[in-house]
Order: sequence, then C-alpha cells, then structure tokens
Amino acid sequence: MVASVSALTSAAQAASYYEADDYYSEDGLAPSQWRGQGAQALGLSGEVDRERFREALDGKIGNQMLGTMRGGELEHRPGWDVTLSAPKSVSIMAEVAGDRRLIAAHDEAVSIAMAHVERHMAATRIRDGGSVARESTGNLVIASFQHGTSRAQDPQLHTHNVVMNATQSADGEWRSLEPRAIYQLQKQIGSIYRQELSVKVRELGYQIETAKGSMFEIAGVPAEVLEAFSTRSAQIEAALAERGASRDTASAAQKQVIALDTRETKFFVDQGALVADWRETASDAGFRASERLAIVAAAEAKAADPAYLAALARQGHQAAFRAIAQASAHLGERQSVFSHAALQAEAGRFSLGKASHAQIASAIAEETRGGALIDRTFLDRRGAKFDGFTTRRNVETETTLLRVEAQGRGACAPIASPLEAAKAVGSAAMQAERAGFAWNVEQREATTQLLTSRNRITAIQGFAGTAKTTTVLATFAREAGAKGLSVVALAPTSSAAMVLGEALETRSDTVARHLRLPERPDPTRPVLWIVDEASLLSAQDTAQLFDLAEKHHARIVLVGDVQQLGSVAAGAAFEQLQQAGMETAKLTEIVRQTNEATKEAVLASIQGDAQKALAALDRGGGTVIEHEERAARFAMMATRYTAMDEVARARTLVVEPSREGRDRLIADIREALSEAGAITGPAVPIQRLDSKGLTRADAHDPMSYNKGDVIRFFRDYQHKGVMRGEAYTVESIDAAKAAIMLRSEDGREVDWRLRQWGASHVQAFAPQAMDLKTGDAIRFTRNDREAGRNNGTLGAVIALDAQNRTATVRTERGKVQTLDLDAARDRHIAHAYVSTTFTAQGRTVDHIIVHADSAATNLVDQKSFYTKLSRAKAFVTLFTNDRARLEGAIAERTGEKQTALVQHAAPNPAARKDFGAGLG
Repeated sequence: MVASVSALTSAAQAASYYEADDYYSEDGLAPSQWRGQGAQALGLSGEVDRERFREALDGKIGNQMLGTMRGGELEHRPGWDVTLSAPKSVSIMAEVAGDRRLIAAHDEAVSIAMAHVERHMAATRIRDGGSVARESTGNLVIASFQHGTSRAQDPQLHTHNVVMNATQSADGEWRSLEPRAIYQLQKQIGSIYRQELSVKVRELGYQIETAKGSMFEIAGVPAEVLEAFSTRSAQIEAALAERGASRDTASAAQKQVIALDTRETKFFVDQGALVADWRETASDAGFRASERLAIVAAAEAKAADPAYLAALARQGHQAAFRAIAQASAHLGERQSVFSHAALQAEAGRFSLGKASHAQIASAIAEETRGGALIDRTFLDRRGAKFDGFTTRRNVETETTLLRVEAQGRGACAPIASPLEAAKAVGSAAMQAERAGFAWNVEQREATTQLLTSRNRITAIQGFAGTAKTTTVLATFAREAGAKGLSVVALAPTSSAAMVLGEALETRSDTVARHLRLPERPDPTRPVLWIVDEASLLSAQDTAQLFDLAEKHHARIVLVGDVQQLGSVAAGAAFEQLQQAGMETAKLTEIVRQTNEATKEAVLASIQGDAQKALAALDRGGGTVIEHEERAARFAMMATRYTAMDEVARARTLVVEPSREGRDRLIADIREALSEAGAITGPAVPIQRLDSKGLTRADAHDPMSYNKGDVIRFFRDYQHKGVMRGEAYTVESIDAAKAAIMLRSEDGREVDWRLRQWGASHVQAFAPQAMDLKTGDAIRFTRNDREAGRNNGTLGAVIALDAQNRTATVRTERGKVQTLDLDAARDRHIAHAYVSTTFTAQGRTVDHIIVHADSAATNLVDQKSFYTKLSRAKAFVTLFTNDRARLEGAIAERTGEKQTALVQHAAPNPAARKDFGAGLG
C-alpha cells in the first residue's frame, strides 16, 4: 500500500503500457478518466480518449507543442506515473468478496490525493533574463487508469495517474512541468490517499486495524490470506534483499529499477476465471465464502445506520483538531516553518481512520484564524516556495531569545578594563609564540572584545580551524576566573563539552543536562557559561538557556560557526541572534590546515563554490573519485581505509551522511578488516540500543513504540516505581488506551499510561542487531556518568567472552571496562568506523574520506560540504556518483534553516562587526 512515482521513458511506451492492460467496467465504474484543472481547461473529461492521450504524452497541448530543441530535434519528456495502491485487505474484500463499494471508495481517495498534488505540487519554471524562478500553477493534466490486479495476477486495486508534462502558467501559456515536489513528497501523497481511504472504509461499515506508517487493513481478513495474495510484493522484497536493501532503505530510483526488472509480461486473463481462482485461494487459506460474505453484510448493515454515520462525523471533527495539534507540534519541533502539505499528511497519520482530508483542511483553517498556526512561506532544500506555517510556540520561543539578548546589552560590568585586557592578551600571545604558535590580529581583537564587553550575552563567530578555543576562549576563561567568575563549559554534545572543559580547565556539561539540572550558583560569585558549537543549539534550547541565565544572573558566550550545520531541531538561533545585532567577535583566518591546497578547498566550500573546492583538491588537497554505482564506491572506500596502518586509521575520519548507507559501508569496512586480520575471532551477536529520536508528539503516540523497545525516563516517578535512568523494556502495547506494559530489568511490571505520565520525559531506544569481533572499533552512544562514558566516546574491543556474553573494551583514554552484552546499560554502543556529518562536526583529523551522492537531496548541501572538508588538516578523499552533478547540487542547496520570525535588519549595527568573507 504505497504511492510510487516514476518517470515515463517515452510516449509510445507509456501509451502502450496503459492501453494494453486488462481494463474492465462494472456497475458503471469507468476504467479510466481525466482529472485536474489543466484537463478541464483543455476540455478533457470522462474516459481517457486514446488519441488525445497520445497527443498529450507527445507534448501536443492545445495549440502548442511543448519540448526543447536539441540537435535539430524536439525532445519532450512524456510525464510521470503516480501510482496509488489500496491495502491488500481492501483489494481482497473488493475483488474476492465482491464489495464493489470499496472500488468507489478507492477512486474517491485517489481523487482527493491527486487534487492535493495539483494544489500544492504543480509548478513550472519561468525564465526571466538569466534567472529561473519556480512558479506554482495549481493545475495538472492527469489521465487515471484503474486496475484490479497485480502483475502476478493477485487482487491489487490500484490506479495509475499519468501526470502529463504540461501545466498552464499565470500568463496563459502551457509549459513543461517542474516535478521535483512530486518526487520529494511522494510519501505525503501516499499518506493523504491512505488517510482518506481509511475514513471511507469505516464509513462503509468496516472496522480497520491500524499499523505504523499510516498503514491499515480491514479487520477480519486473516494474515494468512494477505500473505497468500502478496506474490508481487514478495518478488520485489526478494530482489531488493539480493541487493542488500529493503523497501524501507531503498531509494525511489532503486525501487523503480527493481519493479521493472521483476515485472512479468502482461497477458490476457479471463476475469471470471481469475476471480474464481482467487476465491479458491482465499478459502484454502482459511477465509471461506461464508466468512467473507458475513463481513460484507455486517459492514453494509452498519453503513445503513444514520446514527453510526453521525457518530463517525462527530468523531472526525474532534479527531481533526487533535491531529492538527499533534502534527503541528511534531513538525514544529523539527522545523520553524513547515509546508502545508506536510501538515496535512502528518495530521492524517495521527488521525488515521478518524478524520477525513476535508475535516483536517477545515481544522487547519480554523487554527490559522485562531492564531495557533501562522501563515509562512516554506522554502524547500533548493529554495522553492510553498504554502506553509509556523506555530505560535515557535514564534514565542524566538521572541523570547531575542528579547533576553537585547535586554542584556549594557547590563554588565566589563570583566577587564581595556588596559587589563591588553595585558592579558599580550601575555597569552607571548606565551603562545614561545611555544611556536603566533596569535593573529583577529584573535587579539576578539579576546579584547569579550573581556571589555558590557553585554550579558556575547558571541564568537569563527570558521572551523581558527583556533577559537586555544587562543580566545582559553585566555578569556582564565581572566574571568581570576576575576572571581564561576566558569562552566557547555556544548550540545557531551564529547564537545568534555573537550571544551578540558581546554578551559573548568567544569563541563551538556546544554540539555544543564537545563534539567543546573548547578546551584554561589551567590557570592558571578557565573559565566561558555557554550561551544552554538550553531547546533535549537531555538527552544537557546531560549531556555537564556531564561535560566536571567534567573541566575549569568553571562553567556556563544561560540560557533553559522556556516556549519545547524540544529536538528527547529530554529537557527545562533545566526538569528547575530542578524538581530548580538555583539559578535569574528574569526575568519583559518590555521588548521597544514596543506595549502586543502585550505583553499575549505575556503571555497565556505563560499559555496564546490567547483572551486574540488579543483583545489585536484591541485594537491585531496582526491575526487567518481563512480556511478554506490556499491562500488563503498567497496573502494573500504579498501582505501583498510589499506592504512592502525596509526593512519586512527587519524582518519570516514563520513557517510545516511543511516542506511552508513550501515552498509560499515559492513564493507569490517569485512575488509576481517580479511586483513585487523579484527579477528568469531563474531558475538548483540542487540545494541539505537535512539529512536522521537519528538514530544511522537512520544505521546503509542504507535511510536514497538515490543522490545527500551525506555528510559529523565525523572523519577516514585509512585509508579519508576526511577530516572533505569531501563524498561516494552512488553505489550494497547494503542486504543495509549497504554504500554513495561518490564524492568529486575522483572517488575509497570503500567505506563502515555496520556497521564512520563511521555514528556522519556527517551526510547530500538534494539538493532550487530556483532562484535576482537579488534572492533566502537563508540558509546549514551552518557553514563557512573561508568565514565560520554556519548561519542571511542573504544576498542580487546577481548570477547562468547559464553559469558562479555566484551572487554579499552577506551580512547586508556580506561579498560568490561561490558555485559545482555545488560541494557552496556548495549548503548555502535561500530565506530563511519561517522555522520553531525558527529564529525568538531572533530579534527589528518585525513577525511567523504561520501557525497549528488542525489541525496536532504543530506548534501553547502553547510554539510564545508563541515566535512574542514575536518581534515592535510588531505580529503571524496567519493561521488557524478562530480558535475555534485557541484550543481551544492550550488543549489544552501542548507539554511528558516526561522519562525521574519528577519529584519540588526537594530544596532554598531554592536557587531561585519561578517567575514563568505558570511554575508
């Protein structure tokens, strides 16, 4: 039950494919129909006419001929196929049990989904001089063809919606369609279709059973029957498995290739004989005719009851508003601004089977009028504009952080006088020079600026490798401590906080823990919080930190780089504060790179010039390797990494941004290391615990959890027998009651009611299979103060005991620990051979091996490109599918995050220095 999008290769092929299928008409249901405002404008309605269909595929639209002249010939892409497929149980009840009402329900749901596509995703490109702009058009020409069978001749109700490569722009001209949004949002299209169909199935009197991912089935259809009629799905799954992928991990392009490779030749089948065969198969699987007909009869009787339908309508109205609240909270936690289409799809996920698309749309309009949702223009990764929203909470959060910063200007006495600051800077610079490290002018000016500032909140904006910590911060913290200030080092991650704390010789903590358990300040000593990697702070965390600083009369220094990655959660607070006039010292002179060509590549990446950056790598800063096949790229990366000696590997970072790609690359590297003898012995299996990364809205949804998940609470619930930090395993889930039965490691049962307690202070982990060998490199993935572990701490497996299920690990600091591989506490580990871009930020190595696929729309952009290149002091090895396309992708995708508040010019430009080169 999916929405799939595939490009049509030729008009002849497309026409042949859709015309040759086994269409049939029964009870007045048309096998094909025109849809869309564009079709109406062309006078196309009713069943799809073969000649007009072929003409539209060829680009003949009205009196125009669409296409591009290349080599004296007109080229025109025919269009795209958006296929919407019903759940298997719906197909069975429609085609096998004979409830034709379900076919009409499917068609209505398809109409709703495609109308949504037309309204929110239809666009073209308009050239104006040398620039190209995306124009939303709101009209499509769609030819829909309804099928009842799969290629394997199983019952499979689905509709091919052929979206023609044509749309009418505001000036009345027909132009080629810009399909990017349709590709990118195909999951949303499927979600909206399933949402509408689930409601209509219930209106027909059926009960449904919901599952994850907005999936559902009609209650009463046995699982054995669903499996018996899933031949085609099994073929595709098997083919994906042969390539080391699955439906969940494969890209849309991979799925399309597999679908074509495994597709059987079409042949004529007598419809009556086919249905008879289906009914025999169903009966053999235990779903006899009497049972099928009883379910249909019960559904028909229920659908005929006005009271039942009225109750559904009331339920839908209430569910729509609850769903909008959940969906906007969920999206708003990750993005300050989100698209209308995303909100509609997420609300459908939270209200599956309860609220219709129209009811959700009505609730969105009502919440917008009431101010809970605020209209904003949403920008996608490439800067294209869509209708969108922010939330009242996001606006209030950003308003708070800007207010606190502005009110803190001029509120504090300087830490040092200009003379004292000059002496401190001079002394530190002289000491550094004796050690062979000369200070530059920017470092001197930045340190002086911080020491003499009168503002409660100040910042350092510094490029990667500008020695912010060892020069400016170390001197500033030392002088502040000498003046009696209590200095605390903070960072978003525990590893970054630890490094900063050691460099400044002061106490350190993560921002998250500091917000939950702040140090009680000594009333006799003023407090200074130095926050590293500030670009990774969300707007919410920044606002809470500022609010806490007000209460404790603390000064804050934010340190970071707006050109590097931003927060995973909503907001771009560090950049937003700088734009609003926060006093900011600048460091732009990079001193990290020992290779001049590598430094040139980094500087070019800051400017977003990938072509110039890769050219610098060619001149001696590294190597760029192209190969179309990802599997081959991963094999080459594994070979290159394994060929190094142990010392070189320790000074090398391998980066792959996607979770699925990282797992695949780690497997390749470990296989190569095993062959080389670097990791040895029999593999010991373990179920490691991987954070599920739930939003607050997800945490309150029982469908977010699976049996076997491990739950940890951030606070004690003594009346429930729950202690903070303890591990509880999910035993069973009652979605209707939002109740989860947990079991502690000592066997106690806990009845967790998500709507009553705990869901706002919880972290969930999913068990993931992995194995360990002697010599394996691992990293800890959760903070454990008692065990002396930080999230990100590295270690090496030096011994394994398969019988007793233990592993002896030596950490990067030389500490030896023994892990119990069955205890939840010790299962927060992962192989450490490959990093994400986020975990790489803040690291410094001699050599970095980077994988950058130009097609990875959500993972490759200017910020991630710069972040990765700037890790290396000497050499960068970059693997890509296509160099030219990668250069274009980085030029197009900035990686900038939106803010809930519309940005204005800084109110006090004199309070800050200008951005350095590349930061404007």
